[in-house]
Amino acid sequence: MSDPPANEPDPPTPQPGCPVCGGSMIDIRGKLQCTRCHRICETCCEGGRG
Repeated sequence: MSDPPANEPDPPTPQPGCPVCGGSMIDIRGKLQCTRCHRICETCCEGGRG
């Protein structure tokens, strides 16, 4: 029986992918923007139709 290493970093949290091109998304001023195609992906809570 061995204990896991105490200084092992947590695995990174997976980031959502861009629905347009599949690129990685970053948070800019509270909105997700694709690093590849620069598309801003809005959430369902921003006034769109349900």
